Amino acid sequence: MGDRKNAPYRILVTDDNPVNVRFLKILLEKEGFHTFSAVNGTDCIALVQREKPDLILLDIDMPGITGIDVCKALKQDPETKDTPIVFLTACTDKMVLKEAFESGGVDYVTKPVQRIELLARLKSALNQKELIQKTLSEEKLRCVIEVAGAICHELNQPMMSVLGYAELLLMDLPHDHEMYPNVEKIKAQTERMGKITRKLMGITTYRTKDYMGGVSQIIDIDRAALPG
Repeated sequence: MGDRKNAPYRILVTDDNPVNVRFLKILLEKEGFHTFSAVNGTDCIALVQREKPDLILLDIDMPGITGIDVCKALKQDPETKDTPIVFLTACTDKMVLKEAFESGGVDYVTKPVQRIELLARLKSALNQKELIQKTLSEEKLRCVIEVAGAICHELNQPMMSVLGYAELLLMDLPHDHEMYPNVEKIKAQTERMGKITRKLMGITTYRTKDYMGGVSQIIDIDRAALPG
């Protein structure tokens, strides 16, 4: 096997012909890939589930479980469905190739394998996988940011109200009243929550109002609405 430090991608080579397997492994490892192999469909499925390769190089025409059946099985499993599969085939029948693509394959390489073609197709498939993963990661991040923004937006008005009522109470209560320190704590903690939400809002598309600026609006509330 190749040196793992120089092999960022792990490729599973599956072919029922040991000579083909050895040839492909030598070729790929010279290019810096890390490889391991299977000689039938059953072993291929087991290895994919256990080793989680970055890509599968899969022969279509194998005895027992064909490469197309292997591909269908892997694509039905949530744990393996996103692993790109590049088929190996000596067949150029359009219907066979159509079935291979419909089963979930991303590309194919014809036998006898040509080094330049193989490497180009593998790199294309791996680049496509990385692009998809990057897009999904960015989408997840965007969703998290939007949820954070929505939560901050929903918290804004209640916190403004709490802060406003706290300000009114502090204005009405004597400084030596037993409740005065508790109301001060409510005001301080609400302002602290406001700072936290403003920080969150800094990375979202939502914008909250300044809480202290909003207090003046709450101060105008009819004092009769406050507890006596």
